[in-house]
Amino acid sequence: MFPTCRVSLQARPSVRALRALRVEHRTSQLGSVRLRSSSPAVVPRITTHYTVYPRDKDPRWEGVEMERFADEADVVIVGGGPAGLSAAIRLKQLANEQGTELRVCVVEKASQIGAHTLSGACLEPSALNELIPDWKERGAPLNTPVTEDKFGILTKKFKIPVPILPGLPMNNHGNYIVRLGHFVRWLGEQAEELGVELYPGYAAAEVLFHEDGSVKGIATNDVGIAKDGSPKDVFERGMELHAKVTLFGEGCHGHLAKQLYKHFNLRENCEPQTYAIGLKEVTCY
Repeated sequence: MFPTCRVSLQARPSVRALRALRVEHRTSQLGSVRLRSSSPAVVPRITTHYTVYPRDKDPRWEGVEMERFADEADVVIVGGGPAGLSAAIRLKQLANEQGTELRVCVVEKASQIGAHTLSGACLEPSALNELIPDWKERGAPLNTPVTEDKFGILTKKFKIPVPILPGLPMNNHGNYIVRLGHFVRWLGEQAEELGVELYPGYAAAEVLFHEDGSVKGIATNDVGIAKDGSPKDVFERGMELHAKVTLFGEGCHGHLAKQLYKHFNLRENCEPQTYAIGLKEVTCY
């Protein structure tokens, strides 16, 4: 279904040539070498993405097969984090309860589920109790309950204690200290048991739209592209995943989210958040 990614390990002869020129021409000839190197006839156009210099205008891409393989699913979820996996699990639970066939695919850019999840978190288990009531029997990695909370303002030399009032989010009584990467990996295992299709190692690179402007699905990234933007011999086109519903759970201000902001003018006549609060939660075992 998904093509196998191949990686080229070829050396770059242009780098070797440049080093050789620097060694041989240390005298007055160095100026002419620099002059020739700066000529557009010698140095190829440098671009890191086809949005900078469109491929249909780049002669290096002439004759390259650009057709994508397309696959269909009921639901495509971008991002294999806590939100994306929880959504996939709940959808399959509802489908299985009703005896309905529902194909749910999760696309994750990391090489394995949980690999890009920032470790360390304090988890409030009420949502997990609703999603997977028997999570303890299933071996969820929630082994360290919170026993004490302390809140303070740190200076260069001292800590100023601050009382934690009831109802504040810093009150973690009943929560668990977890390694979020381990917890996400466990969620991935639960999703697979329910029949969710997980595709780690595939980064969603583009949002696809229908002619009426609605979201059609996503396209994964192309592989085998040199740093100067030209295709390598091992170039492979990404694939398209079309779905009735596409969920985006790629994290805060993700790459595809920016495309959606622009396409649907989601930030027009609004005041998006432009600040962050400098709080650090330290967990002790």
